[in-house]
Amino acid sequence: MQVSCTQCGALVEVAADALLVECRFCSSALVVDGEGVLFREAMRPTVKTEDVPSHLRRFLAGDQTVSGLDREAKLGPPELIFFPFWAFTVGEGDEERTELMPAAPSSLQGLHGLRLPPGDTFPVSGQMQELAPVLEPEVPAATAREWLRQRTGPNLKVRRTVLYHLPLYRVSYSWRGRSYHVGVDAVSGRVFPADYPAKAEAPFVLVAVLAVLVFGAEGIIVSSLFAKIVLYLVSAVPLIGVAWLVSRKV
Repeated sequence: MQVSCTQCGALVEVAADALLVECRFCSSALVVDGEGVLFREAMRPTVKTEDVPSHLRRFLAGDQTVSGLDREAKLGPPELIFFPFWAFTVGEGDEERTELMPAAPSSLQGLHGLRLPPGDTFPVSGQMQELAPVLEPEVPAATAREWLRQRTGPNLKVRRTVLYHLPLYRVSYSWRGRSYHVGVDAVSGRVFPADYPAKAEAPFVLVAVLAVLVFGAEGIIVSSLFAKIVLYLVSAVPLIGVAWLVSRKV
């Protein structure tokens, strides 16, 4: 069969079972879906390779990871890829928004429900492979659309479908003999971990139990309201100090 190129309008021969084709006139990559020929675009990377470690170490120094991970982790070299997402422009009335759904399997956390970052886009072509590997979609658009409806509701109205390839750095790092993997958005610098050494919850639970016991005992022993307030304020200082020390050590 033949389809019209969405970029130059030329007719392109497409095999019956083909999902992706390339226009031989303008070299644009096209997505052949059951609803017709869809746009296929890529987001231009803006985060440089040398800037990836700083974005990653900020995440490793966050509240969710173990103390000192940003200093002790040994980072591997970043690898840039173009990861596929189905971008559905949905709307109710005059309002529109773009919902992204991963078009390929991934263990990275946070890819579902990702918002399209602001940036320059360009039509996909065979020349992209010279910049970085381009992952092809494995999830059909109809399947991703159904997942989106299950998440947002059955009355979802899809006005436009685009296969976006977002630039993503894949990075591995090691800590205390174990390897971990993350993705770093090459447009926004946001980090998507597959797994990471998280803070232990037990020390924080013990601090909370200690605070309950101290304040509870003071409330029972002391009868004067004014004295209780003063005692609570005095007791809160060392408890806050203990909590701060735990957050620094764990």
